[in-house]
Amino acid sequence: MDVLRAFLKAGGLLPPRSRQMLSPGGCASPKIQRSKTVVPMNILIINPPDKQVIPEFKDEKGKGFLEPGDFGKFPPLGALYVLSYAQKYQPKHQYFFLDCVGENISQKELPQYLATIKPDIIGITSFTISLLDVIQVAETARAVAPGAHLCLGGHHATDFPVEASQLPQFDSIIVGEGEQAFASLIERLGTGRDIGGIPGVYTRDTIRSRNGEKYRDPRYRGYLTVAPAYMEDIDMLPPPDRSRITHIRYNSVVGLESRIATMITSRGCPYKCTFCNVPCKQYRPRNLEMVMDEIEECLRLGYKEFHFYDDLFNITSERLEAFCTALKHRSLNIVWDFRGRVNGVTFESLALAKSVGLRLVFFGVETGSDEGLKRLKKGCTLAQIKQAFHWCRRLGIKTVADFMIGLPHEKSAADIRHNIDFLISLKPDYAQIGIMNLYPHTEIYAEAVERGLVEPNRWNTWALNPTKDFYVEHWTEHISDIELVRFHRQSYRRFYFRPRYILNSIFAVRSFHEFKSKATGALKLLSRR
Repeated sequence: MDVLRAFLKAGGLLPPRSRQMLSPGGCASPKIQRSKTVVPMNILIINPPDKQVIPEFKDEKGKGFLEPGDFGKFPPLGALYVLSYAQKYQPKHQYFFLDCVGENISQKELPQYLATIKPDIIGITSFTISLLDVIQVAETARAVAPGAHLCLGGHHATDFPVEASQLPQFDSIIVGEGEQAFASLIERLGTGRDIGGIPGVYTRDTIRSRNGEKYRDPRYRGYLTVAPAYMEDIDMLPPPDRSRITHIRYNSVVGLESRIATMITSRGCPYKCTFCNVPCKQYRPRNLEMVMDEIEECLRLGYKEFHFYDDLFNITSERLEAFCTALKHRSLNIVWDFRGRVNGVTFESLALAKSVGLRLVFFGVETGSDEGLKRLKKGCTLAQIKQAFHWCRRLGIKTVADFMIGLPHEKSAADIRHNIDFLISLKPDYAQIGIMNLYPHTEIYAEAVERGLVEPNRWNTWALNPTKDFYVEHWTEHISDIELVRFHRQSYRRFYFRPRYILNSIFAVRSFHEFKSKATGALKLLSRR
């Protein structure tokens, strides 16, 4: 409530930390038509609260042993990119940004924010698992600002475009990458023109003529039913406007600082992991000099630690080396980490990265058998996994092993224990262990439907009429949900409560934030049942 009081105290304006007027001199995008008469508007982009997320289990609690929020708080980069692009290419309007998750803003507090801003256009980003919160935000916005145009973007609109377009709370949706599409939508609405024909923008009427089609585009996974918006040249994108979020302390539970900057150096991932539903497969790297400029701006804003959150940061070891060389040429002194693949590193590239501040790498291990890796189409081997972790230990680079249980090839408790044995043998500094969720539009989900483990079109039906009794399914051919939760708890405790691991962790602490994170994590592991 302190944030809300400060907001209202400002006399109907945004507080100083969020009051960012349009910067003068914005240049026009050649792809966006302009009219001489533009009506200035208030444009608000919202990242909704996440208090009604679809539970992972259908039991009375609906939760696993650890939840996504236990691993940190990260900025909504996609929404920030959309905001920054619109500010640059449609500069005659006033823009506002609200991250309800980052600022812990509840649904009850939203009406007063909306009444103060008086938005003309509201863009709401979304994940399918938080659709109930998204819809509640839209209903509140419609009640407070009945004349505003409500646009739904984000992952849900791309995953379920037909269903999303039929939600009565929204006037339009954006399918795919929303920067150009949202800016074009603003331009059309600001000049009173029809919004039909904007690539990636659909309404409940315009999408009907497309219903049932299969849109074939090698840049995307094959489940799309309509043509998406797409950024061919991502160097066109201005960096996220972090002046909107400098007051929010985003952090990682495995970070060194209590405040981190999250960045991307590329978009897309060409790999075909069967459990992944990242829609865009076309890999597009950013110009590294532009990345270095963005890092320098973050340093001026006071950030010291950087988390690179690309779909695939190290597509090759050469790309990793090029990034490190660019850092070295600029003499940028940062602490950083990245999410990557074991087959995208060499000892030499890791050594170079260590020399320019690399502290930690998140490796997607997933499972401890070559059979499992093949089943998941990971595109790597156990030998490559072992080698990458060995190199990191030798160089003093910390590691996080991302791991899953509840996989199709695990048929017993012994199989799960064997996989956790492999995880422990890698000696990572941290492990993130999840139960594999069966999300639609993945190969593993299609296989589960074929085997009768999940009901076909269940998610599509729910997306049209979301209710609170919905839950995420798992591969329960051999092991039940209740058993998976028990094995999840046991796996975490096996890894983190080893006496030698505890001692090593204590002596490895390098900051108060790191100590606090480890202590909090230990208490969670001890207290949760």
